Amino acid sequence: MSTTVLIVDDDPVQRRLAEAAVRRFGFEARVAETGAEALTLLKSEGADVVLLDLAMPGDLDGLGVLAELRKAGIDTPVIVQTANGSIDAVVNAMRAGAIDFVVKPAGPERLQVSIRNALQVDQLQDEIRRMRRRASGALSFRDLTSKSPDMGRVMRL
Repeated sequence: MSTTVLIVDDDPVQRRLAEAAVRRFGFEARVAETGAEALTLLKSEGADVVLLDLAMPGDLDGLGVLAELRKAGIDTPVIVQTANGSIDAVVNAMRAGAIDFVVKPAGPERLQVSIRNALQVDQLQDEIRRMRRRASGALSFRDLTSKSPDMGRVMRL
């Protein structure tokens, strides 16, 4: 199963650049133009990492998306990107739950490192949650690990 990165940006040029970079890194890329579209995709299809533009027009900007994700209990790691790299923007994004922050236009190497770090942190957090469930005797199908595609289908069923 390949790693999926959801790219959320209202700027079509930035979206295409990020999508091309993500695909070059060997990840699957999904794109969303608005915060509402991103939330719908995350709730229906999910993603392993979200690359989220902080400043988007409309009712739901990047900070709004972060707030909605936390309200919905979606703990997908989010990397926030924006052209405004002020300290206040960084602090607000991190307080809202972002795992990392990059300034646009982010270089491909910086983006790749950020995505890989977000995936590693997410794996560590999953392991901590699994250990807590094991200690409390509350393991479930989600706690099974397997690389077999057949076993993956069994677990999904």
